[in-house]
Amino acid sequence: FAKFDNDDYVNSIIDAKGVHPGMGGHIGASWTVFYNFISAFTDACDSSPTSIASPDVAAKKIGPYKENGYGDISSEWKEHRDNIREMCLLSGAQEQEASTSLQSPCTYAFMVNRMTSIGTKADVDKKMNEVLTSNTGWKAEGFPIKQPRAGFYAKEPNAHFSLKIDASMETKYMTIMSMKSYGDNFKDTILEVDVQIERKGDAAEEEVVKSSKYEVTGYHETKTSIHIPHKFELPDGGAEKGDSIVVNFRLVSGSYFKIAGLAFCRY
Repeated sequence: FAKFDNDDYVNSIIDAKGVHPGMGGHIGASWTVFYNFISAFTDACDSSPTSIASPDVAAKKIGPYKENGYGDISSEWKEHRDNIREMCLLSGAQEQEASTSLQSPCTYAFMVNRMTSIGTKADVDKKMNEVLTSNTGWKAEGFPIKQPRAGFYAKEPNAHFSLKIDASMETKYMTIMSMKSYGDNFKDTILEVDVQIERKGDAAEEEVVKSSKYEVTGYHETKTSIHIPHKFELPDGGAEKGDSIVVNFRLVSGSYFKIAGLAFCRY
């Protein structure tokens, strides 16, 4: 290769016949690269971060469009463009459906855990204050790691609070994550939960409000403290988007209770 800058040496190898294409070859190669570069953009949807290749859309061709004739290049290009547009609209609808299915299934939810955004008593207090309408005897306390762990605590008899949640989607279930323990302070503890749905619209005034009551206990014999989820159906088939969920919590027995999470969800 050291002698390839010597024309006489090169000519002696290739017998003075050039292998490099001339102007026609350069033009053909340039148009080929340019055409396929532009095709990559016309085959991509504006809303998609990547190019979309579809077997349903025939690839463009350079040269004759048909084996038996040149065809109508303008009309075939327009047909191809329309096919691409239809494909993109379908893809966009599928992406929207997938995005909707990936949304949180809950109108309101939190759980105290280092893996979530709720880990301190300040986090619990902030999250509860989003929906609290009244509170007597309940308080956010605790620590992220050491005992007692962060949560919403009642430490007096008859402690009660109320909350109101405006449903942002169909909401059928309520889940309460609470502590069960064997300690003396947990003995005989019972949390009563009264739930009702306030319907939206003018018809709500004529409708009889239906409610449901549930009980959650805080004591067990097992010599350990654990958090247990309690899942309940909301009354009257649940809440539709725009309805309000009103819940009253009251410690009807005992004087100590801990809530570590609440969720109001579609399922």
